[in-house]
Amino acid sequence: QCDENRAPEIETIDEICVVAGDVVQFNVTATDPDAGDKIKLSALGSPFIVEFSPADDEETWRPFGNPSATYDQQPVTKTFRWQTTCEHISDLPYTVVFKAEDDFFIQNVPGSTGLATLKTVRIKVVGPQPEDVQAEPESDRITVSWARPYSCEETQNDYFFGFSVWRREGSNNFPIDTCAPGLDGKGYTFMANVLPAQSGDRHEWTDTDVERGRTYCYRILARFAKRTETGQPYNLVESLPSEEVCVQLRRNVPLITNVSVEATSTTDGRVLVKWVKPLAEDLDTLLNPPPYRYQLRRADGIGGTNFSTIAEFTAQSYWELTQSEYLDAGLNTQNEAYTYDIAFFVNGETTPLGYAPAASSVFLSIAPTDNANELSWEYSVPWVNEKFVVYRFNGTAWDSIGTTTDSIYLDEGLVNGREYCYYVLAEGTYGIPEIPSPMINLSQEACAVPVDNVPPCPPELTVHNICNEDINCQENEILENRLSWINPMNLCEKTDDVVSYNIYFAATEGATLELIGNIDDSGDTTFFHQPERGIAGCYAVTALDTFFNESAFSNIVCVDNCPNYELPNAFTPNGDGFNDLYIPYPYCFIESVEMLIYNRWGELVFSTKDPNLNWNGENLRGKPLPAGTYHYVCKVIEQRVTGNVLSPVVLRGYIDLIR
Repeated sequence: QCDENRAPEIETIDEICVVAGDVVQFNVTATDPDAGDKIKLSALGSPFIVEFSPADDEETWRPFGNPSATYDQQPVTKTFRWQTTCEHISDLPYTVVFKAEDDFFIQNVPGSTGLATLKTVRIKVVGPQPEDVQAEPESDRITVSWARPYSCEETQNDYFFGFSVWRREGSNNFPIDTCAPGLDGKGYTFMANVLPAQSGDRHEWTDTDVERGRTYCYRILARFAKRTETGQPYNLVESLPSEEVCVQLRRNVPLITNVSVEATSTTDGRVLVKWVKPLAEDLDTLLNPPPYRYQLRRADGIGGTNFSTIAEFTAQSYWELTQSEYLDAGLNTQNEAYTYDIAFFVNGETTPLGYAPAASSVFLSIAPTDNANELSWEYSVPWVNEKFVVYRFNGTAWDSIGTTTDSIYLDEGLVNGREYCYYVLAEGTYGIPEIPSPMINLSQEACAVPVDNVPPCPPELTVHNICNEDINCQENEILENRLSWINPMNLCEKTDDVVSYNIYFAATEGATLELIGNIDDSGDTTFFHQPERGIAGCYAVTALDTFFNESAFSNIVCVDNCPNYELPNAFTPNGDGFNDLYIPYPYCFIESVEMLIYNRWGELVFSTKDPNLNWNGENLRGKPLPAGTYHYVCKVIEQRVTGNVLSPVVLRGYIDLIR
């Protein structure tokens, strides 16, 4: 009968994300392929047992108790409903497990249960957005504010924890995803945590880290956290981000738009500096009357501060402020970048009203490498450089060879030993409608010669010796390590010019590897080595190319000795020249021993540290011992790759002394 029954089926959603305060409501339907079966549809989960505002009708959903879910004629459809609150906001989803169980076995096998199907629904409750975000610019600051009270500002157990302010330059007007609170990956920078205001109808925060000409965009997050008994927050949760608000400072000073290298030279380089004048409405010509004066200043380097005045321009009215560029000459643009700003004076005063934000030229650097040049460039400007075009000289003209949004570019497929020259064109914008975009600025020209300074990939090393084979270690001529490796040209696609190898060795594990040999033929990938003590040691191999660039070490291979030390059980010290001394069988890789021999009464009669032993049958006083059986205990110190090591096996046995 078991094979005749089939499990019920559940149809409902898999997951849902809601803003705290919204009602979660969806239908759950259970059916059964066996038309005659009744179905009990029940549910368990955290929404039914939360402290504040649990889900509705827990008694009719629960699988047991009185009352509880009942067996009903199919299809069975129930509505799950949960009024969420701010206390439900969480990083992790709540889960509800729905269970549909038929009554097949109850009908046919009293006391049993039916077949069941489970379905899990995940419900994520997120914090609502802070609303009505506004930004008010002043001359040197921006005040950001948002509506008070926030919809989840009043919570049980002080769950609401305040706000955080986030900023980016330029807009990112992404759509809000209810399942993705926070601002990770959106390009915003955390600026400050803000406690809620205690009065008024606005929360606010003031941003003083601002510059004229930049477009600043802000979003606000609400924060929630549980508290320890001492009030310390934990399990911090962020709300959905607010809508974005973007703003610029009042433009009552000029803005530099171009710092472009027009000629590259060590003595007669030239940089073209351009700017736009202040906006009349932001300047307020009644409050700040003429005459007006620009003081163009220059500093060495990117971000330099040693400004000195290089030019001045005066106007008797706002409309006569027509000077908007200056060609700075006699510079070392080949080796130096330059930074410029403009001091702006009004009403004939000696203290400037303000300064145009400083802007530097683009400075190009080149790092030559194997068949390639690695280009990188630096700059510090108040606008956003959105794109860079790289140009290379072809002998008669400049060709565009690539475009990038990064400040690096790799020019590959070049010929080593040949000079290549470049400059970079930067395309920038302030994001301000009245300032034309893109703003074009050039770097200096720079040249470099590719050279093979890239080492080969390391070889792949293996080592073999007699410890891998059944060979008598007394044959000294074969006490050697046989190294073999794979040429990196067969391992690494970018390695194509291996000409030789260096072999390195260390007698013990962890010691410094020292050069012991060189092979000048890249086709010869074997090497034989006889260490001074046994065959233990560690090896590495490096590969060298035609420019003597040496690779990193190969895999380091440490090989160990295979010590062997065995003792006979009899000898005949009778002076006939045969078997007169008690000595071990042929041994190898033994540093020393601690040999103790006792008579039948436990008296020590002989001891030595010499692994050859050479016991002539006399006691410690030099008296010949009588024939008989003697007992020995022998500790063996082995020569290992880790040094001289006491063998874990202590030799014990009996010796028949025969006369």
